[in-house]
Amino acid sequence: MAFEHAHDIIMHRVMRLVAHGLARGRLKLEVAGLHHVPARGPAILVARHYHHLFDGVALHWAIARRLHLFVTLDLATDPFTRFFMEAVIRAARWPLVLRADALARRAQSTRLQSRSVFTAADLNRYQRKAIHDSIILLREGRLLVIFPEGYPNIDPHYTPKIHAQEMLPFKSGFAAIAAAAEKRLGAKIPLIPVGIRYTVGTRWTAHVSFGNPLSAGDFVSREALVKKLEQDVAALSNLSP
Repeated sequence: MAFEHAHDIIMHRVMRLVAHGLARGRLKLEVAGLHHVPARGPAILVARHYHHLFDGVALHWAIARRLHLFVTLDLATDPFTRFFMEAVIRAARWPLVLRADALARRAQSTRLQSRSVFTAADLNRYQRKAIHDSIILLREGRLLVIFPEGYPNIDPHYTPKIHAQEMLPFKSGFAAIAAAAEKRLGAKIPLIPVGIRYTVGTRWTAHVSFGNPLSAGDFVSREALVKKLEQDVAALSNLSP
């Protein structure tokens, strides 16, 4: 237990230092609604995904608590990179999934090589483990960050988004995780919408806005919950409906 606590503190400090290092000279931060993020206890931050790197940096910079980001592994293009990336992500205790196009071999996708290092069985295996890991994190009272769009607007590899103001329909995985965690805990899990937008200048300014927490149990259906959070995140990001 003492080892786990020490590891947790070290990883938190490392991630904060990395975030500050990546932001230095490149990014400024403006935050609104931070009081909606609980000082302790479990919660899921449901965030817009605009920049492949800066979104995570801005959130780590804005929030003093340790964050666990729901991330994808399908950028790995060879067995060594796959092994290295997975080891680092597992050490950080970030839930890890594969996007559906991890198996694609065409040029216009995350897979730029002629043969994928993943198989169809990997898609389900990683998804099951990511859901399992997410529930454990929430049971431990941690903050989980999920980008339900699946893709950012700006990515050096591939994104299906065409323009800067585009926001993809939210996938419902976060709602399923919240419902399963609430069943295990016997308590509500706050779902906090997070708007992210940027002002581009000599340095980019990240505008991060946290909205009112929602709960899965307050909605008649999962679809209604997902749609409401999608609307809240768009509004907090200053996007038109």
